[in-house]
Amino acid sequence: MSPTNWDEVPDGARNGEWAEVPENGWGMLAAWAAGTENVCKLPADDTGREVRVTLETGGVTETRMEPFTVHDRQTIDESVEDYLRDAGVPAPPRGFVWLMRLPPGISSEEALSREINRGITAAAPGAVNPADIASIMLRIVDVLYGRD
Repeated sequence: MSPTNWDEVPDGARNGEWAEVPENGWGMLAAWAAGTENVCKLPADDTGREVRVTLETGGVTETRMEPFTVHDRQTIDESVEDYLRDAGVPAPPRGFVWLMRLPPGISSEEALSREINRGITAAAPGAVNPADIASIMLRIVDVLYGRD
């Protein structure tokens, strides 16, 4: 199966069949490996979103919630794009929440992440370079979707 062509990903809807892809390079690499037929998108909306900020001053730690900013969005997008570039994978367009169809027998995003991590650890213990992980991710996701 071919990896995801971001330009051909259809709009989707949230339901039990789909898991939201984590907003990081590893998650988007998994979505890329899943293939276009297993990915959908929704317009992103950060309205009302908050981030936890923790500051330590003079040995005193303070944690508070602050509004999610345009700068926060830009930082996340750039981080994902950097990771995918290092993996040799095209970056998705900005402005979307990406969803990945759960493979047969996997009931949650957490279970999917565990299975992918287990496969990467078994195939390449200690691998951290995105370029090394990309081909392994493709093989693991192929197995999860029964495409091997």
